[in-house]
Amino acid sequence: MPFLVSDPPISGDNVAYYTIVGLPGNPQAPLDPTGEYGVKYDVTGVPAGTYSLMVSACNAWECSLPAPFDFTRPNAPTSPVGLRIL
Repeated sequence: MPFLVSDPPISGDNVAYYTIVGLPGNPQAPLDPTGEYGVKYDVTGVPAGTYSLMVSACNAWECSLPAPFDFTRPNAPTSPVGLRIL
């Protein structure tokens, strides 16, 4: 499964969640509970298309300046042709 991930936050930043502007619904993503990443957001269900995201780290008082990230979710592969029993 594809995930949008970031490096873990800097110690002392007290990041509580991330905002992801540019995906359907502009979701909020919790801090990765494993500590391996900062944000870890599953983008499997995102419709095919090109996306320009702005991701911010947020604590209880405010959010950081957004970091840009662009990606393209490809269309589904073409159906198989020439099916037969040998």
